[in-house]
Amino acid sequence: MPDFPAPAERPPLEPRHIIVQRTARYYVVGTPNPLVRDVWIVCHGFSQLAHAFVDPFRRFEDDRRLIVAPEALQRFYLDSRPANTRNSAVGATWMTRDDRDADIADIVTYLDTLYEHVVESLATHDVARDRIRVHALGFSQGAVAVARWAARGSAVIEHLVMWGHGMPDDVNVRALGERRPDLTIDMVHGERDHFANASVMAATQAVLEGSGVPFRMIPFSGGHVLSTRVLRELFTAEAGD
Repeated sequence: MPDFPAPAERPPLEPRHIIVQRTARYYVVGTPNPLVRDVWIVCHGFSQLAHAFVDPFRRFEDDRRLIVAPEALQRFYLDSRPANTRNSAVGATWMTRDDRDADIADIVTYLDTLYEHVVESLATHDVARDRIRVHALGFSQGAVAVARWAARGSAVIEHLVMWGHGMPDDVNVRALGERRPDLTIDMVHGERDHFANASVMAATQAVLEGSGVPFRMIPFSGGHVLSTRVLRELFTAEAGD
């Protein structure tokens, strides 16, 4: 028999990574056409799916606006007990704490790839890249995803909407503003949001005030949810932000 070392004496295994192809699902509100000037990339929160998340946006369909809702690549059963998975609802997550850096890199690559796909589809309708204004809206965990995308990706994002979450510590807002001088940021939160509570939003406001990036704090009466009224205000103001 080989003389294997005892488990306590074995060195820890080092993780290795390879890049593989994935099939990503997304939904679009609106149709590419020569009139499109505003592209919204809207990212759902933890345990949501893109088709349900984007449904409230459908009332704001307009010939000049394209709303694109990507779905996070990691799906799971909301009730994972073996006997219940057959009928359990399914949700998705953008990342977990496990292998975090690889997940963040994958999110940025995914959203950059989707952005390029949308730009190319509009180019077939004679809509040039420099005629498109890109808005990135993320709700809850999706807000963290779009903030990191804005900071690390290649897409030219001019309007960042973070809804129901503070600015992540690993996003240097001042550097982001220097990289994207036309960027504006909207921080949207419900006054009864137990995740984006008063202390979280106050800390984010302090960071933004020191960044030099134009921003707005947009509270509304509600909890950790989307507000149709605020969405309407955002879409009404999109061309003038």
